[in-house]
Amino acid sequence: MSDDGGTTAAECEHMLARVHEFLDHEVDTATGDEIRAHLTECEPCLDRFDVEQAVKSLVKRCCGNDKAPAHLRVNIMSKIQVTRRSV
Repeated sequence: MSDDGGTTAAECEHMLARVHEFLDHEVDTATGDEIRAHLTECEPCLDRFDVEQAVKSLVKRCCGNDKAPAHLRVNIMSKIQVTRRSV
């Protein structure tokens, strides 16, 4: 997130908003490539990505292969979005 010709805050916000979809392989190839390219250029976003990836891994390890009901996933994602906006 810099003003020195690097990534902008808006670019970072856009990328981080899609990080869960990226981690779940729910983005198309072009979007995945765009996110990967951004992460290689932006250390703060890479750090956030690493945290999100670690949390996802921990949840997977603790919950096994149990799938959350769709309504629960929607509710959780909604709360995550609200939390992100307030940070």
